[in-house]
Amino acid sequence: MKLKKALFVGFVISVVTLLLRDPSFSQVKTGEAISFPGVIESIHENFKFIVVNEVRIFISPNTKITDEKGDILKINHIKPKMNVTIEAFRNPNGFFAKKIVVKTSNNKP
Repeated sequence: MKLKKALFVGFVISVVTLLLRDPSFSQVKTGEAISFPGVIESIHENFKFIVVNEVRIFISPNTKITDEKGDILKINHIKPKMNVTIEAFRNPNGFFAKKIVVKTSNNKP
């Protein structure tokens, strides 16, 4: 009886997890470019990646970081809780940022 209960609870947790997951990124094919707005939730200590909308976005030396006016920013200008728009490509390893545009509204320096 305990095994059935444990299996049922595990099944329910799995179903709820799948239902709550954001399906928008699952529709993107490998190599396809996407653009989406979000808020930076966290930044890896070595700026290898950022987390936006619960998605890890890898940053390379080729990633262009700008403000809304088009002025180039350095990687250390981005901070958690900043509003951004990400242009990224899906890769088998995840998403790789091509461009990060930092929104000036509601951002604190």
